[in-house]
Amino acid sequence: MAKGNGVRDEVKEQRAKFKSLSFTKKIGYIWEYYRLPIFAVICTILVVASFVFAYIRNNYDTVCTIVSCDGYITGHRTDEDALTTGFTNYLGIDGKKTQIDIDYSYNMQGDDLDGAVTVSINKIYILANTGDMDGFMANYENILYFCTDADTFFLDLREVLTDEELDYLSDYIIYYTDANGENVPVAVDISEAPEITATDLSIEHPCYGIVNTSPNYENAADFIRFVFDM
Repeated sequence: MAKGNGVRDEVKEQRAKFKSLSFTKKIGYIWEYYRLPIFAVICTILVVASFVFAYIRNNYDTVCTIVSCDGYITGHRTDEDALTTGFTNYLGIDGKKTQIDIDYSYNMQGDDLDGAVTVSINKIYILANTGDMDGFMANYENILYFCTDADTFFLDLREVLTDEELDYLSDYIIYYTDANGENVPVAVDISEAPEITATDLSIEHPCYGIVNTSPNYENAADFIRFVFDM
């Protein structure tokens, strides 16, 4: 502060000096004296923007979650595959605020050298136990892997499909035989279903069942109707 000047006079003097600077020197002056506040403001904006983006991205309802094992389909990484988009349209939902989720990242086949199979199986158990999975799609030989007499894992299809629908699907139904010798219809062979054969789904022999802890079992049952054009 110049000798004899008050604070107000000093402010006026600094403003006058700033006005006399060239554009480049003004930028240098601002950066020299205000870079820390500028940096703090930029960081604050980025943090707020990231929270807003995360909220917008995750602010939706999932009305059907299907775990798919041992196969992929074109567009699966961006949820633009034929089954996701087709089933979305079938349910009449917008695919944004209300979505379905078909996760093709699970693996139950091959050598488990890197632990991928074990990880997938454990994740499936966890999702089923926590009610975070509605449908399960896998090769025929793995469809009954999780079924036991204590827990059939799958919902009895007689509880969600009509007699007419069960009759229509009679050649494709997969049964689990419990300790009492009862054949329980738990899954459907969808390998020849029109909406499956029209895609490049790479599961060798895809079958599908509704998990018995499904919170959205009605929508999960609609997936069967969708793939068979029912």
